[in-house]
Parts: sequence; C-alpha cells; structure tokens
Amino acid sequence: MNENLLTTLTEISEGHTNKLEQHDQQISALQETMSQLSALKGALNHLTQAGGPVNQLLIRLPEQSNLHQRLDRTLRDTITALSRPQVQNHHHHFPKVAWATAGLFLILCLVSTGWYLTASRLGDFRDNDTKYRYLQLFDNSQLARLLHFVDSLQRTQPDFFRDSVLSEEEEKHRRLEMLDEATRKEAEAKQLRQRAE
Repeated sequence: MNENLLTTLTEISEGHTNKLEQHDQQISALQETMSQLSALKGALNHLTQAGGPVNQLLIRLPEQSNLHQRLDRTLRDTITALSRPQVQNHHHHFPKVAWATAGLFLILCLVSTGWYLTASRLGDFRDNDTKYRYLQLFDNSQLARLLHFVDSLQRTQPDFFRDSVLSEEEEKHRRLEMLDEATRKEAEAKQLRQRAE
C-alpha cells in the first residue's frame, strides 16, 4: 500500500512540475510579447507625430496598454500561486450507511444467539420437567418420600438447596479424581514390582 501511495504522489508531483514548466513558457512568451509591444509603442509614437487615423489608434493604445498590464499582473499572481506547493488532503470516509448496516448485523447476530440459547435452555427445562413427572408416576413409596423431601427443601430454602447440590457435586467430582489417581498409582506400583522381579 505504501508503494501505491508513493507512486500516486510521484505522479501528482510530476504533473505539477509539468504544469509549472508550461506556465513558465507561457510567461516567457508573454514577456516577449510585452517587449515587442513596448517597441511598437515607440514606433506608434513616431507615427502619431505624423497625424491621421494612426493618431486615433494611438489615442486608444494607452487604454489597451493598461489592459495588457492588468493581464500581466494577473498572470504573475497566478504563476506565483501555482508555483507554491499545493497540499492535497485525501479523505477516505466509511459511509454512515455501512456503519448502520454493520451495527444492525451485529444486533441481529446477538438477538439470534439469544433466541437460540433461550430455546435450548427451554428445551432443557422441559426435559427436566418430563423426567421429574416420570419419577412421580412410580408407585415406589421411598421414591415418593424422597421426591416430596426434595420438593419441600427446594421450596423452603432454594439458595441453600442449590449451594448444597453444587458442593456435593464438587465433592463427588473430587472423590472420582482421587480414585482415578489412586488407581493410576497402583498400576504404576504394580509395573515397578514387575520390573523389580
């Protein structure tokens, strides 16, 4: 990208240099014309002394000379302005419509993700409700008492019930890890005994 920018800036600079050279040539041509006009003015002054229609032309000549001087001043000012380096600002704008489109797309993604997660959690709740109701259909008195106990514990102390379930799950997971570790160490010890024999 830097090479593209450098190439573009080089082309722009060469274009400005060419334009300045053209303006310099035009100015030199105008200066030659002005010198020729001053020589012609001297010749006309000589002719005015003779009189006649040339005299009328010479009377209008100063007006024309003033116009040429104004033109010369304007050209010099223009050349001075063009010879200064010009600053080019390139503004690259990302359109507001594109920002709005990107924002709406993100909102759509978030809403779709929310709907998906809600639907999956709702499916989990529905499945758990079906499992609980299935367990209530059994005529097993112990199971019925256990379900009644769990229901009453959940209704009276929901936070305590959830915390105790989570802590029991963590404890069970810790015991399983310890059991796996013990089994692995027993297998290692058995391998070491076999090697020692």
